[in-house]
Amino acid sequence: MAEAAPVVPSDELLEWPKKDKRRFLHVVYRVGDLDRTIKFYTECFGMKLLRKRDIPEEKYSNAFLGFGPEETNFVVELTYKEDDETVLEYLLNCFQQQAPRYQLKLLRKVFDPWKLAAPVVPSDELLEWPKKDKRRFLHVVYRVGDLDRTIKFYTECFGMKLLRKRDIPEEKYTNAFLGFGPEETNFVVELTYNYGVDKYDIGTGFGHFAIATQDVYKMVEDIRAKGGIITREPGPVKGGKSVIAFAKDPDGYIFELIQRGPTPEPLCQVMLRVGDLERSIKFYEKALGMKMVKKTDRPEYKYSIAMMGYAEEHETTVLELTYNYGVTEYTKGNAYAQVAISTDDVYKSAEVVNLVTKELGGKITRQPGPIPGLNTKITSFLDPDGWKTVLVDNEDFLKELHKEE
Repeated sequence: MAEAAPVVPSDELLEWPKKDKRRFLHVVYRVGDLDRTIKFYTECFGMKLLRKRDIPEEKYSNAFLGFGPEETNFVVELTYKEDDETVLEYLLNCFQQQAPRYQLKLLRKVFDPWKLAAPVVPSDELLEWPKKDKRRFLHVVYRVGDLDRTIKFYTECFGMKLLRKRDIPEEKYTNAFLGFGPEETNFVVELTYNYGVDKYDIGTGFGHFAIATQDVYKMVEDIRAKGGIITREPGPVKGGKSVIAFAKDPDGYIFELIQRGPTPEPLCQVMLRVGDLERSIKFYEKALGMKMVKKTDRPEYKYSIAMMGYAEEHETTVLELTYNYGVTEYTKGNAYAQVAISTDDVYKSAEVVNLVTKELGGKITRQPGPIPGLNTKITSFLDPDGWKTVLVDNEDFLKELHKEE
């Protein structure tokens, strides 16, 4: 049996706290946006960020800020938790106090656990949001079987630059971002290599990517000289003047090469096949705020196309939607993944998409909110044909880029 501790008289025991070595260490409280609060405290109060830690397995992050080192000073410990009900209730109360004219409600189990619903906005007003939002194509994501081989092909044959590369060994994949300009301003490709997977099925729905060049003939020569496959020799399109060619990369993805003058966006198209062109045009106009920059019907070849984007096709990247007469369904395969588009508000944007899907089809696949560990706010959805789009917060995207530099 363990020996009992000596009995200390009450009066003597009560004196201990006065003799003990004590000081205030930190105060802990929860916040709804960690980076926003850090920015406010450092810029407005003059505090310093002392340390930051992320605990992804428990879905929370801490940040310690103060006016001196923790060894000697009292500091604040901010806690951000992805699914913190207390934070949501606090935010709800703040919204109700600041904007009593809005109807707000807290929904249980929208996405486990509670989520804060956005203010209820009339449908017509909500549908105007995508047109006012600051949007552009960020990147297109697809899978490849040999990352280094594809990087070599894109840089040597197409003239792209490797912008960044990241390896995520705990999730067994690697990404590489390539393009013709910086990610802050240009549309780029995000290649994904999953450990041990060397082949993918492209399917029948994905069409091609397109690259604008001032000399298609020379690019074709360069590609062929480096062992690339040309699937269409350079020359004018049937019934038109545009000079094009087609090349195939090592994984079987097709690239259309278009002869065009100098352009700020050489990576200029993503072509996807759809089963109902008019429905798709409406979806991308209403859900994403795109405009139809060109529409072409070629009954002699039994297809129609619509170019959808945020500016004219010679100025920026466009989505080329292709409808082949009588074909309503295509296989998706497992190679092509998604396109990413920027937004100033993923929450409001998700509301719009949700509203449009009820009319035209499609569905939200990820509710809006920050990615654990990164804190970049995103939402994702499928269009009526099952093509995936991810909307990414503008400010968070730039922070993520600069964090990796």
